[in-house]
Amino acid sequence: MRFHTYDPSGLILSLSGIVLGVLLAVAEYRVDFCAALALILTSGLIHVYMQTLNKWWMAASCAGAVITVYLSYGTLFSLESLILLLFAYFIIRMARGMGGRGRNSDGVLTCLLKGPVALVGAYFVCTHSFPYWFFLFPSLSIGFLCVAADGTSDNYGKVLTNLLIYIGIALMVTYSALRIFVPVHFLFLITLPAFIWITARMFMKKEQAPDTSYRPALALSTFALALLTGVGFIGYLF
Repeated sequence: MRFHTYDPSGLILSLSGIVLGVLLAVAEYRVDFCAALALILTSGLIHVYMQTLNKWWMAASCAGAVITVYLSYGTLFSLESLILLLFAYFIIRMARGMGGRGRNSDGVLTCLLKGPVALVGAYFVCTHSFPYWFFLFPSLSIGFLCVAADGTSDNYGKVLTNLLIYIGIALMVTYSALRIFVPVHFLFLITLPAFIWITARMFMKKEQAPDTSYRPALALSTFALALLTGVGFIGYLF
C-alpha cells in the first residue's frame, strides 16, 4: 500500500492536539511517560485505521487503547478504566461518521475532534483530571488550524481559510497571555512567518480557493505551533 494512502498530513494534524495536551499536562503534573507515549502511538494507529479500515490496523488500535489505559490507571478492572475505553470507542465511531455530511458539518466535527477532544482527552489520560476552562483557547486554536488545513480539500475560499488560521493563532496568543506573562510562553510565534508565507502564496495565485498543495505546509506549521507551545510552557519550569 502506498504511503500517501495513510495521509501523513492528516496524521500530523491528528497528533497536534494530542501532543499539545500531553505537553501541557507535563507542565503541570508528574506524567507517566510510558502512558503518554502509548497514547501518541495509539492515536497514530487509529488514524491509519481510519484511512484504511483494515482489520489488522483496527486490532492494533484496540490493543494500543487497552495498553494506554492500563499504563494510565495501572489496571483495566476499574470504573475509570472502563469509562475511558468506552469514551475512546465513541470517539472512533464519531470520527468514522465524518465525511459526506456537508462542508460545514465536517468542519465543526474536525474542529471538535482534533481540537478540544484531542487536547482535553490527552490531558485527562495523563493527569486523570480535566483542565481549567481557559484550555478551550489552545484546544480551539488547534481545532481552527486543522479545519483550515483540511478545508483546502473542501474548496474553502482564501479569505475563510486565512481567517481560520489567524483566529487560531490569536486564540493561542490569548491563552498564553492569560497565563504567567513570560516570553517563553510565546515561543510558538516562531511559526508565524511560516503562516504568513502560506498566506502570501495563496493570494499570489489567481485561483479563488487554495488547493490541496497547501495542506502539508499547514499541517507541519500547525504541529510546530502545538509543539512549541507545549515546549514553551515546560521551559518556563526550568
